[in-house]
Amino acid sequence: MVSLIDTNVIIRFLAADIEELHRKSTEIFKRIYRGELQVEILGAVLMEVLFVMDKGYKDPKSVTAKALQEILMFRGVVNPDKHILIDALAIYAEKKIDFVDALICTKAKMESYGKISFDKDVTHKCE
Repeated sequence: MVSLIDTNVIIRFLAADIEELHRKSTEIFKRIYRGELQVEILGAVLMEVLFVMDKGYKDPKSVTAKALQEILMFRGVVNPDKHILIDALAIYAEKKIDFVDALICTKAKMESYGKISFDKDVTHKCE
């Protein structure tokens, strides 16, 4: 059975600020890495992790984005849109735009969608 993983599990893993929860989240991610546990990580969860790590923990966007890309590549992460999320995280870090805008840019490019937006990040930074 595939499980959905919540933001707080990822935050505890990345932030390592609460020892017991970091230990538990590390065990969960070890199982995901080995493919013993299958999870899907929703784009909304990634967006929330990025926000909390940036605003709450003041982690550099590029560091968090890289860590999330690595997690998405774990054997047990079974997202059907994994390649879109990984590329969107790269655009988010590289072009310094919101994650949702990066998702729009990536999905439009990879799946030949048009883009309708009043946001200059989407209309100019996507190209």
